[in-house]
Amino acid sequence: MTSDPKAPGAAAVYLYREEREDDPDHFRSVYARIKVLTEQGKDAATVHVHYQKKFISYAAGDNSSQMGSGNANSWNAPDINHAGEDARVDTNANAGTVEVKAIEGRVIHPDGTVIPLTGSPADLLKIKNGHTQANEMTFSLPGVEVGSIIEYRYQVRYDRFNQAPEWQVQQRYFVHKAHYIFIPANQFQPNRNLTGGTAGLSNSAMLGDHGEIMTDIRSTNILPPGSAVKQDPLGNYFVDLTDIPAIPQEPFSPPMAAQIYQVNFFYTFTPDAKDFWQREMALWMTDVKQYTAPTATIKSTAAELTAGLTSPLDKAKKLYEMVEKFENLDFTKNGTPFTATDYVPRGSVETVLEHKSGNSEELAFLYLSLAKAAGLDARPERVTSRDRRTFSAQFLDTSQLDAVLIGVNIDGKEIVLDPGQKMAPFQTLHWSHAGAGGVAMAANGKVEIIVTPLQVNTDNTILRVGTLTVTPNGSVSGTLKIALLGQEALYLRQLAIQTDPETVKQKLESMIAAEVPNGIQVQIDHIAYLDDPDKQLLAVVPVTGTLSDHAGNHLVLPRLFFETKETDPFPSDPDRTLPVDMHYPAQEQERITYQLPAGFALEGAPQDATLKWEENAAYQLRSTTDAGSITTARILARGFTLLDPSEYGKLRDFYDKVATTDRQQVVLTAQHTAGN
Repeated sequence: MTSDPKAPGAAAVYLYREEREDDPDHFRSVYARIKVLTEQGKDAATVHVHYQKKFISYAAGDNSSQMGSGNANSWNAPDINHAGEDARVDTNANAGTVEVKAIEGRVIHPDGTVIPLTGSPADLLKIKNGHTQANEMTFSLPGVEVGSIIEYRYQVRYDRFNQAPEWQVQQRYFVHKAHYIFIPANQFQPNRNLTGGTAGLSNSAMLGDHGEIMTDIRSTNILPPGSAVKQDPLGNYFVDLTDIPAIPQEPFSPPMAAQIYQVNFFYTFTPDAKDFWQREMALWMTDVKQYTAPTATIKSTAAELTAGLTSPLDKAKKLYEMVEKFENLDFTKNGTPFTATDYVPRGSVETVLEHKSGNSEELAFLYLSLAKAAGLDARPERVTSRDRRTFSAQFLDTSQLDAVLIGVNIDGKEIVLDPGQKMAPFQTLHWSHAGAGGVAMAANGKVEIIVTPLQVNTDNTILRVGTLTVTPNGSVSGTLKIALLGQEALYLRQLAIQTDPETVKQKLESMIAAEVPNGIQVQIDHIAYLDDPDKQLLAVVPVTGTLSDHAGNHLVLPRLFFETKETDPFPSDPDRTLPVDMHYPAQEQERITYQLPAGFALEGAPQDATLKWEENAAYQLRSTTDAGSITTARILARGFTLLDPSEYGKLRDFYDKVATTDRQQVVLTAQHTAGN
C-alpha cells in the first residue's frame, strides 16, 4: 500500500488514533497507528508530544479538602476548617509537574519485520522550550521505510492536578478512524460518593485560579458534519470519528488553531460564556487597578510631561513617546516578542518608571497609569494576536488573550494604542493586533467583546524612486531610494533591536535582490531613520550591472525595474477552503526614470494600464517620455486584510493580470545619422 484512495497524494495516513484523558488518575494516553506511503511520510516517525501548561485544582499534595476523590494518602485528614491540608500552589507560578511516561512503539515493515522502540523516556525525549517553560517533547521511531506501519503509545502524567482536555481531532495526515474519551474529575461523575472516604468533605470542590468553585463542564466543538460529543452512563465524554481530512495546507492562510476540527473542554464556574468573561475581567481589572494606581511619582511625571498641553490627543501622544523610549525587555537581543500572561504583574508601575524598562505588558500598564493620571479616559484591552489564533468568546480560557492594548477616548472616539510594541509609531498597531478580537470593560462595568481597528492600505507603503543611466552596451548605473512606512518598517526596526543594524542591511539587500533583474548588483549605502519610528525608514541603494544585452542596434529593457521576476503569488486552487490572510492592507508606489543612451530612441509608446477589482485592489501603470528619458510610475493598492475563500479565483485573476502587465518591455533603437 503506497497510496490511499481516500487521501490522494497523501504522504501518510492514520489508520487509527485514540486519546484518553483520565483526570481522576491524572494522565492522558495517546495511541496511534500510521501507514507511511511516501518518502515524505517518513517524517511521521518523529512524534510531537504537546501538553498544556495550565492546570486546575491547585493543590500541592493529596491531603486537601479540595480533592474530589476522598482518597487521600495522608492519615491527617483536614477538618471542616481546612486545618492540616496541603498548601495551594501559587497560581502565578503556573507550577505543575508534567512527565511523559510509558512510551512504547514499533515499526512494522511490509515483510513483517518488527523494529521495536528501545530506551527510557529520558533517553528518547527531546525538549523544546516555550516562552516560559517546556511545552513540547519529541521522540523518534527507528528504521521507518515507505510502506511501514508506525505504532506507538505514550502517557502524559500531571500528578495532583486536573486539566480538561483539548482534542485536536484534525491531524496533518488523513485519519481513517479515531476515538476520544474524557473521564472527568470525580466530582463530576454521577456515582461520586459525596460523604464517604477518609479525606475530602461534603463541601469539597475543585477551585479555579481565583478560588471560584468549578461547578460545570463545558465544551466548544468544531467537528465534521454529523459528528457530536456524547456522554455515557458513567459521565464520561466521548466522540468516534471516521474519515477525517488532513489539515488543509493552503498558502496565505490564517492560523489554524481556531479553525481545525477540535473539541475543547473547560471546567468552569458557570455554563454561560458572558458570565465567564464578566467575572474573569472583573477579577483581572481589580489587579490592574491595584498595579496601575497613580502614586505621587506617577502623577508628577504625567503632569510634567503634559504641562502646557490642552489637547487630549497631544497629551496621549506625549506620554506614548516617553514610554516608547524605555527599554522593552521583550525586544532585547534574542528576546521574545510580546506575550501577555493571565496574571497582572506584582508590585507597581512605579518600579517600571524608576528603572525606565519593563516587558511589553508592564510598559502598556505604565502608559495606562500615566494616561489616567493626566486626566485621559483610558482603559486596558485584552486581545488575541492574529498571528496565533482567532479570538473566540466560546473558548473559555483567558490564555488566548496574549496582548494588552490601551484604548483612549478622544472627543468621543476611541483610539487604540500599542505601547508594548517597541518601535510602533503612535496609533500604529502591530498587524497581529489590528482587527484582533478580545475583551474589555465598558464604562458601566460590563464586559464587552471588542475588535480593534483594521489598518488601511496607506498605513503600509513601500515607495521606490530613482534615476538610472543606461549605456549603449546595456549596462546601467544610478541610485535608488526605497522608503518603507508601516509594518515592513516596524519589522526591520525590531529586527535591528534584536540583532544589529548590519543584519537589517543584509536582510533588506536580499529583499531588493530578489526583485531586481538578473545581472544587477545592489548594495545599500546606508539606512536612515532606523531608530526613529516617526519617520519613513529610508534605504539609499547604488545600482550597477547589466540591464540589457546589446543585440544589433536594439536594447530591450524591462519597463518596470522591480518587477521583472514577478509571478502570480497565488497558485491555482479551485477548491480553496480557507480564508486568505494577507496580514494587513498595503500599497506599493514606484517611479523610476531611465536616462537613455545618446543616439537611442524609444521604439513605440508604452501602453498605460488601469486594473480594478471591485473595492479590494487597484493598479495603475503610466509612462512619460521625452527625447532622452522614460519615466514609469506604478501604483498597486490592496485594501483587504482577510478574504473569503469564495473570492480566491477573482484574487488570482487580478494578480495574474498585474504580473502580466508588469512584465512588459521597452525597446530602444539606435538612430542612424548621415555618414554613419
